[in-house]
Amino acid sequence: MSENTRMARYHSAEPEAPQEPEQNIPQPYQRRPALARWVAVLVVLFTVTIGLKITVFNANYTAGVVSRSSVGQKVINQLNNELESLGVSGSPVTSGIAQPYLAQGIAQLYGDTATSTVDSTELATAISTQAQTVGVTATTAMTSAIAKEAQKVAKATFATPAMTQAALKIQKAKTLDFWLLVATGLLTIVTVFYAFSVRHVMASLGPGLALGGLLTGILGVAGYFLLPTLIPTASATVTRLVTTVGRSGIEVVIFAGVVEIVLGLLVMLGHRTFRK
Repeated sequence: MSENTRMARYHSAEPEAPQEPEQNIPQPYQRRPALARWVAVLVVLFTVTIGLKITVFNANYTAGVVSRSSVGQKVINQLNNELESLGVSGSPVTSGIAQPYLAQGIAQLYGDTATSTVDSTELATAISTQAQTVGVTATTAMTSAIAKEAQKVAKATFATPAMTQAALKIQKAKTLDFWLLVATGLLTIVTVFYAFSVRHVMASLGPGLALGGLLTGILGVAGYFLLPTLIPTASATVTRLVTTVGRSGIEVVIFAGVVEIVLGLLVMLGHRTFRK
């Protein structure tokens, strides 16, 4: 019995063999709702800033909206009246033809560098075609004169005191939108690196897109109806014009929000399926 006791004490003095760590232990899934909410904020910022940049603060897009408004129709009617006095009736100048000239005036309003001339090929073709219909010869001098008149009228339309006053505020809003877009881009880069480091990219992208799209839609609907009250100007014409352009851009933002909701739900469904 004593010999067994001595052997037990001898073996108890030996250091225990280190236990090998268990390999391939599945880590429990960890939800990160804060990261998903932060992604939703970035989605809202990106959608609004990019949406406004390609719509409201884009001279060509704005010109397309203005050409169909009462302000654009005044320019078009003035050019058609000029042509009618030269014997070319039938109103050959349309919204599509007047849009490049309106874009030049709007670019000046936005403080952008506008080209000194506009391609007048489409305008000359429309005038020549209509002139032949009424039996009048449209000379090169006539079309050149109408093209210069179109540029002059478009620039004069956006050079009124009320437009000039509104231009300062529009340019400030455009600059703010640009820097907010830059800041959002930098924050997105940091967020992407963090999401990869914690292996929570797709799990945050789906809820972030869905929630961000929903918030974008709510914000867009609110802005659509509150926009006229947010325009500090005494000119009814400017208020009506800015409201028309602004609501057109907001409609694009709302549509983008709906698309983001659908994409977010699809990403959530796919991630849940593959995770199982």
